[in-house]
This record gives sequence, structure tokens and C-alpha cells, in this order.
Amino acid sequence: MPNMIAALLACLGIIIGSLGPWATLFTFSKAGVDGDGVLTLILAVVAAITLFTILSRGGTAKFGDRWVAPAVGAITVAIGIVDATNLSNLETTLMRTPVSPSVGWGLWVVLLSGAALCVTSFTVAQIVGKRSR
Repeated sequence: MPNMIAALLACLGIIIGSLGPWATLFTFSKAGVDGDGVLTLILAVVAAITLFTILSRGGTAKFGDRWVAPAVGAITVAIGIVDATNLSNLETTLMRTPVSPSVGWGLWVVLLSGAALCVTSFTVAQIVGKRSR
């Protein structure tokens, strides 16, 4: 199942992005795990475990577990959008020059991987739902 592999890779992307910098300002950066990155990290691990469980059962779902990963993807994207928006709205003045932090690569990876997880795992959920009937 190529979509299952893509969904698992998206979970890995969320984990890596959660550990990376979410905000940068000059040479300073703030890691994702200093804030909401802990939540996205835990959610990605839960989604990966759920996907592995479905895979180990031969692609059949139980108890609605096929919808865990798409929900995690949607929640991750929502967290990423909120954090990126909050970062974009921050601004301070340093020696009469307006300065604002920029979105770090970790947050970009979380956003893109969350969207990929949402799409790929939704496809997996559709396929698994047909098998489980």
C-alpha cells in the first residue's frame, strides 16, 4: 500500500519537524518542543502506531482506528497554521527598526507533513474501510 507508506513517512516528517526550529530571529531559534511541538510530536507517534497496527492486521480496521491518522493530520495542520499566524503577527522594535521572527524550517515541515498525512491517511482510511466490511 503506497498510501500507507506515504502516511508513515508523513508521520516521520511531523516528528522531525516537531524537533526542529519553529521560530528564528537572527541567530536565535526556538525549537518546536519548547511549545506546541510536544503536542504534534505525541500526535504523530499515536498516528504512526495506529497505522502500524492497521498494517499488522493486514489492512483491516477495528473500532474506527482508521480515522485516527486523518484526524491527527488535520489537528497538526491547524496547530501549525495557528502558530505560524501568531509568529507572523509578532513584531518588536530594535534600534528604531521593526524586527519580527520568521517561521523556522521545523514548522514548515510540520505543516507540509501534516497536510500530507491528512490526504494520504484519508485515502488509506477509505481503502481499509472497504476491506473491513
